[in-house]
Amino acid sequence: MSQPREPPKQAVNYLALAGEDRIRALITQFAAQAADPGGEPNDWTYRLFPNLTVHSTAPPSPAQDCNRLANLHGGCAATIFDFCTSTPLALVAKPGFWSYLGVSRTLNTTYLRPAPLGAEVRVECEIVQLGQRLCTLRGTMRRASDGAVLATCEHGKVNTDPVAKV
Repeated sequence: MSQPREPPKQAVNYLALAGEDRIRALITQFAAQAADPGGEPNDWTYRLFPNLTVHSTAPPSPAQDCNRLANLHGGCAATIFDFCTSTPLALVAKPGFWSYLGVSRTLNTTYLRPAPLGAEVRVECEIVQLGQRLCTLRGTMRRASDGAVLATCEHGKVNTDPVAKV
């Protein structure tokens, strides 16, 4: 059996915070990791993070994130759900209990209405079930102008924190 690892420095840093400050720290951390020191993108998610706040994304759909019909691409919507539904775990995390925020095992997204280019959306997230090793999270993407539901998701995760020494 391998020796437990120490949590990464960024995990320790965000665990020292409380409430919404934890989520803000995660957004900042992931935004910094998505671009290199010169500001060039390291991966395609770098455009999402500047638009994320604790309560909404506004607007999430620049042209490069849209399909040929000028609506938010389903893969981009799923990525937004992946990140946003994971952030509530930061509110309950503590060393050895979801401090790494786990990894996805399922991400089921249902698309109900299009999110047109430039539309402001709000993403509501909740923890449905949380155990020592598994959790279920739920997300709802709504049009900001009238609250219409655009997409929903159910996100299953597995805790990847190292097992504590006994």
